[in-house]
Amino acid sequence: ILKAFRSMERFLPVIDLVVELLDARMPFSSRMGGLVRRLEKKSILVLGKADLANPEISKRWIRYFEDQGQPCIALNAKEAGSVKTFGRVVRSLAADSGRVGRKVRRLMVVGIPNVGKSTLINALAGRKAAQVANRPGVTRNIQWVKLQGDLELLDLPGILNFSLLREGETLRLINTMPGPCDDLEPCSMKLLQLLRINGIQHIIPGFASFSGTNQEFLPVYAAGMNFLGPGGIPDERRAAIDLLKRFQAGGFGPVSLEDPETAKLRATEQHEDSCGTD
Repeated sequence: ILKAFRSMERFLPVIDLVVELLDARMPFSSRMGGLVRRLEKKSILVLGKADLANPEISKRWIRYFEDQGQPCIALNAKEAGSVKTFGRVVRSLAADSGRVGRKVRRLMVVGIPNVGKSTLINALAGRKAAQVANRPGVTRNIQWVKLQGDLELLDLPGILNFSLLREGETLRLINTMPGPCDDLEPCSMKLLQLLRINGIQHIIPGFASFSGTNQEFLPVYAAGMNFLGPGGIPDERRAAIDLLKRFQAGGFGPVSLEDPETAKLRATEQHEDSCGTD
């Protein structure tokens, strides 16, 4: 993490605007707390992969951040109109950075691994300027990308700190934790837990009417999907994989797993922990 900060600080003198990219489905969990504040630059928060999140909850997140004085916008990098709106907003913010005598404005894109930075860069550039893959850790090098008009964008590898690494199972839900996950059942249990916490069990066939535990639901889901092994035994591993992959691809529709009210409580708890209170 120290190496990542040093890399960023090297470029800060020429940066006009920091673009902090989050996952719209889990803005709190996908944000590295204090990152942009430490950089001390004008910034905008971007709720990426907005097409996979509940649009009404995304609007509440935007209000939540804007009430804190933090510009925020939802973005679907696959939709041309959304990308165009984003480009217009960042151009306006970068132009107000106070720099004189230079027409080109430079952006720095930061975020955790696989949050969608490369997809965003390619959408803005209108070409394949950054390597994209559906796994964390693909971007390895720092590179400048020339965009249309008067913008240049700095692409950085995704970074994680220790507090985010502790959220392993949660971050694996949005496919941002580096390294393979051999045991997918804990991740699927985390997904079912969050669905129940948010009261949106209905997105999973048969889950809303199921009264047992999350672990007990897995073989029920496997049987319902006809994921059966030898002797007709429900294949729970295949069920876990299907739950995760379908959620990550938007197969259950637009779903948000965090809302601003929950985030306020978690932020308070984390602050108390950092202060050593009970």
